[in-house]
Amino acid sequence: MGKKSEKKVVEETMEVDEQPAVEPEAVPEEEPEVEDEDLNVPKKKKMEILDPKSFEQDPSNLTLILYEEDHTIGNSIKHILSRMDEVEFCGYNVPHPLEDKILFRVQTKDGINALEVLVKAFESVEQVFSTIRGKFEAAYEKSIA
Repeated sequence: MGKKSEKKVVEETMEVDEQPAVEPEAVPEEEPEVEDEDLNVPKKKKMEILDPKSFEQDPSNLTLILYEEDHTIGNSIKHILSRMDEVEFCGYNVPHPLEDKILFRVQTKDGINALEVLVKAFESVEQVFSTIRGKFEAAYEKSIA
């Protein structure tokens, strides 16, 4: 074969007008636009009593729907409730794997409000989860130090 082709490097210089940069006048910043909430779209419920009339008649029986929850919270609440003396029965069900809700059933001893017992269980689960989070964060900080 023959000669290798030679590439010539051409350096170009550009003349730049060296004028001092002019600062723009102070323009007040516009506030960011806030998207208007669509008032026609109802906000999603997080919790709903399945049969409120039945609960009013017998407050020791409660069937509740928890939206946007799954087995993680369902099993945790069931575990806490099953250890409470006031509770006779508790259980939960995920109606379908593609539905983002669980059905929760609580039955307490006569004269004890099932909703109040469920609120105590929520508080206990919240305390357990915050303890786990605290221990995790402490272990993480220790591992990166």
